[in-house]
Amino acid sequence: MIKKILLCTYFSLVLAQVDTTITVDASDYNEWIYFSLRDAEVVYIEDPYSSYDWDIAFQRKHIKTNSGLSGMGMGAASVDSSMTWIDEWNNINSNLFNHEWIEDSVLNDFYDLTTHTFGPGIKNSALNSWGWFDDEYQLNVNHYVLHVLTSDGQNIVKFWPFSYYNNNGQGGFITFRYSSDFSINSCEYDIGDVSMDGNVNVTDVVSIINYILNNVDYNDCQLQIADYSQDGIINITDIIGIINIIIN
Repeated sequence: MIKKILLCTYFSLVLAQVDTTITVDASDYNEWIYFSLRDAEVVYIEDPYSSYDWDIAFQRKHIKTNSGLSGMGMGAASVDSSMTWIDEWNNINSNLFNHEWIEDSVLNDFYDLTTHTFGPGIKNSALNSWGWFDDEYQLNVNHYVLHVLTSDGQNIVKFWPFSYYNNNGQGGFITFRYSSDFSINSCEYDIGDVSMDGNVNVTDVVSIINYILNNVDYNDCQLQIADYSQDGIINITDIIGIINIIIN
């Protein structure tokens, strides 16, 4: 019964349709702004390469995914330049779409304010096609059909960056629309089994204690599994409950 309650709670959380528009201040030439598509918010990451808590990141025009050289996640992006979101936003079923997923790599178009030259940086080449600069260094948006895979590789997200400037004409303020049902069907583990090895044991208890004390990274599935009391908070009450599972 505990496992069934866990799964019902988890699925009701992630099956909600999301279709939202966000503006991110990515105007700094050095800082990356990390964003969770699932939580619809900017996230602050100490170690982006090893974290699954972000899906995409922004720096000026540049956009990267949690994949390839950018991160250990299972993200990626795809582009279809034969169509635009202006025409197809309401028509495309992303799950049936023919994607050619591209992971992050090195591209040589990062502007250096010190040398006034372009050099190498890591980002996603599919997402790099979202816009281009003309001779007057004004960004023009292509509106191509873009998709992003979330960091867990489970969710295909419609992604439409359509503006680069704020109301004062300052660049680096990316406004984008995205949509997904965020359906995840892989969290089928017993409550307490944060190691996801099929057994609830002392290793899981130690892991949860480490999470509480040191705030180690858990993915969404592990967060649900660790929350024995299902109150949205992982604490000593959950540890006691999981110990009782082991003993009994």
